[in-house]
Amino acid sequence: MPGPPKTPLEERRRKGRSPGRDSGGRPLPDEANVVALRGIDGDRIPDVPPTLVEDGQGARRWVRIWREATWLAPATDIDVVTRLCEAEDLLSGMAGALAEQGFYVKGSQGQLRPNPLLSQMRATAAQMLQLEREIGLTPSARGSLGVAEVKPESDNPLVAILQAAANRGTRAGGA
Repeated sequence: MPGPPKTPLEERRRKGRSPGRDSGGRPLPDEANVVALRGIDGDRIPDVPPTLVEDGQGARRWVRIWREATWLAPATDIDVVTRLCEAEDLLSGMAGALAEQGFYVKGSQGQLRPNPLLSQMRATAAQMLQLEREIGLTPSARGSLGVAEVKPESDNPLVAILQAAANRGTRAGGA
């Protein structure tokens, strides 16, 4: 792996040296170009592939991904999302089998040894994380895209006052 994952954009903006700069002084994407990502209409979600378990974890994730990850295009990204959801079903099935068999199984000589499903589950989880990063489903991956930032939406006047005070403190400390 080529180093630690990138810090999410909202975290870099919060810990920045000054407005528009991260803690290393590098410029952050202009907030005018950062868009809020909203889910697509329910009628535009591609049909759940027949390879997924009906009403399983993968099928639920399929719907959630297509609703929330509006930057994905079904025409080009459907294969990656399908692999991710199939891996979700596989991981869920392995977790059920592990719960049934236990963490330790008898080896060929009758000794207790770790269940081989543990290493398979770790490998599947690592593959899923790689696929999630590939299609921008982790905070650091969205920060790398430079298009998504999580911002709390609140009508509470106290939040606005605290934010204004924090901005004044940032400007005073950076000057």
